[in-house]
Amino acid sequence: MHQKSTLKPMPTHPVISLECFPPRSEDMAARLEATLKALIPYEPVFCTVSYGAGGSTREGTARWVRRIRQDYGVDCAPHLTHITHTRDEVRGIVADYISEGVARMVALRGDIPEKGVPPPARQYGYASTLELISDLKAGGIREVMVGAHPEHGGGDQAGLRQHADFVKQKLDAGADMAITQFFLDNSRFYRLRDVFAAAGIADRLAPGIMPLYNVGHVFSFAGKTQVEVPKALRNRFDQVAGDAESARLAAQEFSALQVRDLAENGIERFHIYTMNRAPMTTTILEALGLTAAPPPPPA
Repeated sequence: MHQKSTLKPMPTHPVISLECFPPRSEDMAARLEATLKALIPYEPVFCTVSYGAGGSTREGTARWVRRIRQDYGVDCAPHLTHITHTRDEVRGIVADYISEGVARMVALRGDIPEKGVPPPARQYGYASTLELISDLKAGGIREVMVGAHPEHGGGDQAGLRQHADFVKQKLDAGADMAITQFFLDNSRFYRLRDVFAAAGIADRLAPGIMPLYNVGHVFSFAGKTQVEVPKALRNRFDQVAGDAESARLAAQEFSALQVRDLAENGIERFHIYTMNRAPMTTTILEALGLTAAPPPPPA
């Protein structure tokens, strides 16, 4: 059973947003529905719905954006990657979203497919995410979010400055906020924030938080995405290997303390990668001093 955080409420009211991914089966859809029912009462400003590699979840992304907005009354920001689409395809996707009232989007290049970029997209697509951002704003999208990586280029100062310059170009092109890749060492985020501050854009940076639902999976993914796993954190889970309950409690403790430290160091906006699961995300929200809104009275 989920145990509520015993941490004291934060003095400020944090702004939160939640990310989910389109489920690929009925069981996964039911789990996402249960997750949304559990988390929406914490009043996120919006939810984002990810977009599979090469647009593989295009229809699912649109369907769940529509469902979250209509069934839960929460604004939604679909991800949109452009690497495999022509400009006309992107404009058609965006026009469909705008016709439904969507006003936020997450603009990403996307991963290059194993077989390479399709010839039509290579010839008639966007040369960069900067062009996509400009097009989204011109097409009527009110708020555009982009990505940032606290450990870009290994996380050294030169790499982070280069990264900040590129993110600033995206903001200058019309993007409104940068959401980071997940990180497991807060000092990495603070280094990025310092570099962003020097570039005058620190107020437009939000940390992306990954709950440790499956430690092995998160650590493996970290290794593939240039995310450092602190030695102390790895040792902590080595100590409880084979003990599922102790591992769960250790994960809860880490996630709660991670966001608590960020909040105590001036962070007021958080984006949480829910992985379509509620319990650990609830731990994070409660560590930030948030409580679920009571259900409305019966009609």
